[in-house]
Order: sequence, then structure tokens, then C-alpha cells
Amino acid sequence: MYYGKIIPNGTDACRSSEAGLRTFLASNADALGHAAVLLAGRRGARLVNAILDGLDQPGPLTHRLRQRLLELRDILFLEHLGNDDWEDDGCLALLEPEDPAVADICLLADRNCFF
Repeated sequence: MYYGKIIPNGTDACRSSEAGLRTFLASNADALGHAAVLLAGRRGARLVNAILDGLDQPGPLTHRLRQRLLELRDILFLEHLGNDDWEDDGCLALLEPEDPAVADICLLADRNCFF
């Protein structure tokens, strides 16, 4: 997995702007939710729901919300694979490399907007 932005598409704005981050997350909420469920099951769904709830709160991003965003990043980058402490009930083992969902997950991860 790549850890840097591959395709220059204006995502630098959301790295430096909380408003850009909020826009990215709102416009990609369904895709992020689907990816999180595929990769982390119910835990991923709860995480995305908590992130979206946190974004609805007024004011700057909280430390807790930032931690949740980092956890979502780890899910997208498959950082939890092989971790015995992670109770993974996702469907990752059922995904085939040519599945269109894999390409979508990679695009979300490569956008790298919320890290």
C-alpha cells in the first residue's frame, strides 16, 4: 500500500483545512462506511458512525475524533492484519483482488485526505 498521495487531485487543501476534511468525509461517507465494513466488520461500521457523529458537533476536531480518523486510516491501509489484539469480523478474506470494491478502497486510501 502506498502511504503518500499518488494522484494530484487537490487533496492538499483538506490536509491544511478542517473544512476541506469535513467536506471530504461528508462526500465520501458512504464509500468509507462500505470500505470499513468490508475490512473491519461491525467495528468498522461503528467507527465510521462515530466519526460522522463527531463531525456533526460544532467546534474544532476533538482529540478523540482525530484518534478515530487515525484508526480509520489504519483500517484502510490494512495495518491491523496479523494483529492478534484486533478482533476482525470483516470480509477481507472474501475479497478477490479483481473485485471493484478493492479498487475503491485503494482510491480512498490513496486520497490520503484525513491523515
